[in-house]
Amino acid sequence: MDIVVIGGGAAGMAAASKAKRVNKDANVTVIESGSFVSYAECGIPYFLQGIVGKAEDLLHYPLEEFTEKRGIKVITGRVVKKIDTASLSLVLDNGSAVKFDRLIIATGSRPRIPDGIASGVFGLRSLESAIRLKEAIDGSRTITIIGAGVLGVELASTLTEAGKRVKVISKYDRVMPQLDPDMGKILNDYFSSKVEVEFSSTPVEIKKGEDGFAVKTTVDDHVSDVVIAAVGIVPNSNIAVDAGIKVDQRGAIITDEHMETSIPGIYAAGDVATVKNIITGQDEMMPLAQIANKAGRVAGSNAAGSEMRFPGAIGSTLVKVFDMEVGFTGLNEKRASVLGIPYGKTMIKAKSRANYYPGKEDIFVKILYDSRDKKIIGGQVIGKDGAAWRLNTLATAIFAGFTVEDLFYDDLGYTPPFGPVWDPLVVAGSVSMRE
Repeated sequence: MDIVVIGGGAAGMAAASKAKRVNKDANVTVIESGSFVSYAECGIPYFLQGIVGKAEDLLHYPLEEFTEKRGIKVITGRVVKKIDTASLSLVLDNGSAVKFDRLIIATGSRPRIPDGIASGVFGLRSLESAIRLKEAIDGSRTITIIGAGVLGVELASTLTEAGKRVKVISKYDRVMPQLDPDMGKILNDYFSSKVEVEFSSTPVEIKKGEDGFAVKTTVDDHVSDVVIAAVGIVPNSNIAVDAGIKVDQRGAIITDEHMETSIPGIYAAGDVATVKNIITGQDEMMPLAQIANKAGRVAGSNAAGSEMRFPGAIGSTLVKVFDMEVGFTGLNEKRASVLGIPYGKTMIKAKSRANYYPGKEDIFVKILYDSRDKKIIGGQVIGKDGAAWRLNTLATAIFAGFTVEDLFYDDLGYTPPFGPVWDPLVVAGSVSMRE
């Protein structure tokens, strides 16, 4: 059996590795358009900051791990131009053809670049793009980031800590609009005290000149040494669309619980593909590393002949913003309202440790729950000293179908250095039970 994977990122290499483990006799080939496979994309902001010394430090494994130890053929620097479903073959950019019995599409995504932007503005999605951006940043003093979502805020935080003067252009009236306004205000006040933010603004024109980039927005004009676009991503699904594979309105390849596409024997995983939202039951694009790795493994197993099912995900997201831990999972108020879900909400502030123990910090926790059955459908956290693990606990609670009462009674471990006896999550569950 010939199993071919297009894309050597998290989903692609997870798929290839699982396929080879399941079927040792299969010929497994990965075709990657770039120079690197299996690297930590989420570590790129820290490479740009200088905490990660060199780009190669972000590689999970050397290439030999896959080619020599796992028996996977890896082709780098080649682009797949066409999927021929009639002949079960791929056409590469050098004109050669690669036959397959099973195909896994893990082509990832590319940065969305706003209209009116000059060449030389950086998008960020691959390790190659990170290396180019790092060279530009090292020789710069001022940086403009267009977009104030997760990536924009994270980059602004790390680059400010690296000593750069950063300006963020936000089309919204706050940063990270994925957060509800009440939680978002807490982050916004904190973030804008450290980084210059131009709110309710969009770029009109960006021109490159001798002194850097002349940035004209709907609010103001300024000059910057480096401009980074962080306004979202577009799935790399063109070859799938040309092959007649169904995609959703964003262009993401629609998959089932086996990660199989609308064409039998062709699978997809990672940023280019949808997964099921376990709360809504809808197919969604959730471009997150932990989802890509698991979905890739499911795709690889099924392609190799051993059934696995991907149960779905909820989009749990964590980001470090200076010394603040920020995260969200499940639905926010806006999404719940659009879906017509009647919901209750609880937002509390509590301490990260026992009140008498040194080092305690404020942690803000918000939960959303379905008012019909009190099941938790969303969670958001902001704080220091362990806020991140509270977000992960909320994600587990949603995945397990917890009600607010279950959250209250959840037997969380307790010791003063790690948390108060009434943990912020327990307090949130308790308050929600009263409503």
